[in-house]
Amino acid sequence: MKAIFSHKILNRLIILMILLSTTCYSQTSNADFTKTIASLNFVPLNEHTQTQYAKDSIGDTWLKIAVPKNLLNKPLILQFPSIHVNKYNIYTKQKGLWQKVSINTDLEGGKISPQYQENHFITDHEIIYFKSKSSYVHYGDFILVERGEHRSIMLNNMIKIEVFYCLFLLSIVLIGALYSLFKEKVILIYCIYIISVFLIYLIEDGILYFLSNKQSNELLMLAILMPISCLLFSLFIYYFLDIQKLSKKLKYFYSFQVLLYIVLGTLLYQTNNSLYFIIIVNSTLASTLITLALALKYYNRDKSVRFIVYSFSIIALTSMTYYLSIFPGHYYLSFVDKDKIRIIYSIAFTVASYTLWVKAKKLKADHDSLKTEFEALKANKTQKLKEDLKQQESTPVYQTEKSVEKEQSLQDILREKYQCTDREIEVITCIWDGLSNKDIADKLSITLSTTKQHVSNAYIKLDVKSRSQAMIIKNEIIQQHSSTYNK
Repeated sequence: MKAIFSHKILNRLIILMILLSTTCYSQTSNADFTKTIASLNFVPLNEHTQTQYAKDSIGDTWLKIAVPKNLLNKPLILQFPSIHVNKYNIYTKQKGLWQKVSINTDLEGGKISPQYQENHFITDHEIIYFKSKSSYVHYGDFILVERGEHRSIMLNNMIKIEVFYCLFLLSIVLIGALYSLFKEKVILIYCIYIISVFLIYLIEDGILYFLSNKQSNELLMLAILMPISCLLFSLFIYYFLDIQKLSKKLKYFYSFQVLLYIVLGTLLYQTNNSLYFIIIVNSTLASTLITLALALKYYNRDKSVRFIVYSFSIIALTSMTYYLSIFPGHYYLSFVDKDKIRIIYSIAFTVASYTLWVKAKKLKADHDSLKTEFEALKANKTQKLKEDLKQQESTPVYQTEKSVEKEQSLQDILREKYQCTDREIEVITCIWDGLSNKDIADKLSITLSTTKQHVSNAYIKLDVKSRSQAMIIKNEIIQQHSSTYNK
């Protein structure tokens, strides 16, 4: 009996010592925290909010957030609606003691999987403190509301996101339909480019964080998708403008970019250091601007080029502003938030998609017109061949040599009078022979888009707008040559 009594006393003493040590540790911890707070020099964030911020000796950012009196002693949620604010601590005061809030944990201690990181707590003090290694948090773009109101805010936010994604998906479907209709490589590349931007925004909106149950590395995913999107955009501009040959400097530049992305992506994967991500972001934006500068060389050629340059210049500049406001954290660029980017992206991609649609319709109309001309020329050529065969039966052999000499003379006239290149002379000769653009491409072993460009240049130099007018030019040259030859 005495042994049992002694055992109970021993247990009570152990429990008492644990409680005393816990209380002592809590008091020491609170004293240290209070001392740390006292050493910080808080300044107002801006004139529109009561939030204040400060930097400590190791470079961490602190926010001093005021809690409205009507929210005290109520279940609250503090959230930064950004995947880039993810490594932080929140300190609240309850019953005179400072406590660190557990991230993504409800008030009952259960784990949750939100769109962005959430912090659930109850406080009886009018001040809470926020500590992070990111300077981006000092913009004060956070949500501090009751738990019930937070659901309403998230619902409204999801509605805006759904509208944005519906427009994105509509653009993808439209471009996919264009590709199935025309089978142009430039349309396919543009479609893949839109899909890459779509995936980037899924990550930025926290959808991947939600679906993967917080197991994904969003920074690494962005570091992979952003260079891919940038290179796809450069490829799209290359095909859209039908650039025949890149300069050696640009080839070296793009090759260096690809190598840089691979090296930086590997380093980011190994170290998880956001510095490498910053370099990747700035490199992709620099590459985009160089591509747009290249497009400006062809600015006045076509209205569609102007619309494309306008649209994607706006997209590039807004993206640059957004990411530079986060990395390294320029406060004066924080006026561009994700809601504004959604609106800008929606308008820009709609304009770009409409431009491609108009250009595709124009190409189809030109194709139909050329097909009609080709059928007419084919019929005329058949009739002419019959007449030539009859004439050849009664024509001496020396006329063949004369025909070769005449053809060579026509090429000389095209070269000297109309300043045509050898390739353009070949294309013009094929047009005079009644060949379609596809037949010309097959005969000269060049792409269809390159053929169209040569045909367009040939029309400009001959000052004609159709194949029938080009045939008239041929007849005029032959008549002039014949009269000169007879003299």
